Amino acid sequence: MSEVRGENTDADAELAWKAAELATAWVSVSTPLTESQGWTLVGLQHMGSGQGEMYAWNKVGAWQRQLTEVLAADDGSEESRHRVTAAKRAAASAMRDMLLAGIPAGVQTNQTWSDGLGPDPREELRRFVETHTGRVA
Repeated sequence: MSEVRGENTDADAELAWKAAELATAWVSVSTPLTESQGWTLVGLQHMGSGQGEMYAWNKVGAWQRQLTEVLAADDGSEESRHRVTAAKRAAASAMRDMLLAGIPAGVQTNQTWSDGLGPDPREELRRFVETHTGRVA
């Protein structure tokens, strides 16, 4: 059982990382996340309640602001490029953690409210990656 759980954990982390990299690429200085993009990221976190979704919305907004601040300060210097690279890596890591936490939250929400018949959170992440890359995740 622990081997399967470990394999799922690794596969989940890889899937969440791919999705996080895509979400991080959406953020730029000139174009903030659209409302639709923001709610997509919130939905993938499967908060299970309106209050939880508002918490996730605020977390996504803070995540975007932190990254945008570093991108806006980019002056083209080598030091600045390193800061931008580090900020993008940190943003992708933070988003991965948010999305990864959404997997068990989605499973629990489905069992609580849909008798296990709700959308599979892993499948939703796969669909997100496929939609935004054109490749099967």
